[in-house]
Amino acid sequence: MRKHFLLKIFPLILSSFLFSVSYAQDMKTSSCPNPAGGCDTVGIEHRVSPWRVGGFIGPAVAFCGKWSSTFNSNKYRDKSLFNGIGYHANLNADYFFHTKKNKQLKFGVGAIAGLQTFFLRNDLDDFLDKIIAESGSGNAVIRKGASEDHYLVAGPVLSYAFGKKSRSPFIEASVRGGLFRTTPAAIFVYDQATSNNIYSVTATDKRYHAGLLATLGLFFPSKKGLWSWGVEATGFRTKVNYIFPGATIYSYQRKHGGFSAGLAFRRNFVRDIPFRKDPTPPLLCEAPDLELMMGGKSIKGLVFSTLDSTKADSIQISWKSRSVLDSTKSEAFTARLHQLNGGMDNVIAQVVCQKETKMAWPTGYLNPTTGRPVEGQYYLTVQSQQISSCASCTSEASTTGFSVQKPDRIIDSVERCFKQCFLEVYAYKKVKVKRVKYGKSPTSCVGCICPIDTVSKTISQYHLLGTVKRDNCDASKLDLNTETSGIIIPKWATTIYTSVETIVAGDCAGIPQGKNKINYSAPVKKGKAGVFNRAYQKK
Repeated sequence: MRKHFLLKIFPLILSSFLFSVSYAQDMKTSSCPNPAGGCDTVGIEHRVSPWRVGGFIGPAVAFCGKWSSTFNSNKYRDKSLFNGIGYHANLNADYFFHTKKNKQLKFGVGAIAGLQTFFLRNDLDDFLDKIIAESGSGNAVIRKGASEDHYLVAGPVLSYAFGKKSRSPFIEASVRGGLFRTTPAAIFVYDQATSNNIYSVTATDKRYHAGLLATLGLFFPSKKGLWSWGVEATGFRTKVNYIFPGATIYSYQRKHGGFSAGLAFRRNFVRDIPFRKDPTPPLLCEAPDLELMMGGKSIKGLVFSTLDSTKADSIQISWKSRSVLDSTKSEAFTARLHQLNGGMDNVIAQVVCQKETKMAWPTGYLNPTTGRPVEGQYYLTVQSQQISSCASCTSEASTTGFSVQKPDRIIDSVERCFKQCFLEVYAYKKVKVKRVKYGKSPTSCVGCICPIDTVSKTISQYHLLGTVKRDNCDASKLDLNTETSGIIIPKWATTIYTSVETIVAGDCAGIPQGKNKINYSAPVKKGKAGVFNRAYQKK
């Protein structure tokens, strides 16, 4: 029995589950997207850090006093070191002041740590062979090593970009001073048999000297502006101490310098700076203005008959936003057209979350012969939704509609007309009235307002003398003297007035339908009214 019960309840559970899924999907597709929530009042700005690091590597040439001595081996000022071509490498870190975005000229300070080596020139071998030959040694041993420089310098650095964009090329120049540790070239020639020194050059215990380093480079930033690659030239100047050991020790000190050119890079950093943001202003959604037109005329609230066989123009459904938008928010509309017929409310057309401001009438609900809507009650709803990066809102719905009904009875073809006239007879009487005048009293308290005088004034006072109502009347053919003859005119009246109000409904031989009112006046002599004429005075 339990098994049969499960078999019966399973289809019910399955159908309920499928209905829930389909309903959820329908609800999901019938609404506009909604942001997750408001924006934070603390913003994060990505700024370029004032710190910048870099590096350099390239060939180096030792400077020997002057350019001719540097590149001409026959004119070396000091041939003892034989410094030739070498290499130079360094790393730098700089801090720039007031690093504003898109600033072209930047000033900062920084430090460079580097090393360089100058290899011995080839003509050293010829020089040593000559020395060995003059010494008469037949079994000489030669030991030699290249000179080295290690340094740490600090000083100002200047950077100038050729544009305000992050990818603009820039030049960088610096002059820095610091400490150099210089080891001169080591040369040792001795006789292997006797171990006697033939020729030697070696360093002293004084290897640290002050020095200067200058740089000039041209760099090209990468796409994001963090990495920059380019070429750089450097030059340095310091001192070097060395000795010639032997029977007599000769100690020397001379200027030491050089320059190099090679490849260099720079690396910027980005840091996150929090800043305060104003709260996100709320969005205000207003219901759109809705129009329902046919043949250029509004059909809102109208009732059409299914017996009308005349051709009809197409129905235009449109709406207009009442919201003021800017670049920070967007607006979309959801419109649905409903038909009520036979107790069922069906959505026969819809536009969901679109920027369109109009919707076409579905052809399936039009009479193919007349182009008129088929029988039923129709109503339309339109809502607007605004979305910004931080909020959203949905307006209340604008709605309107019309109906197409089958009449319960057929109206006969007899033309009917309703006409009615209503006459109001009145006059104005001159009467005197007294008015109290207020002002500041000299005898009362300072600044008090008190009644100080009574003034008489003549005014026209309205008096209704009587009314007359006539059915099925023609206002243009009324004899006002005859119609008002039964009304008693007071002796004080010199002029009487008559307002003729007409109401016309139905087909009345071309007379416009509606309500109209015209005023007339007539002089009074010996208690009788004269001829009435059109009056334009204000009551």
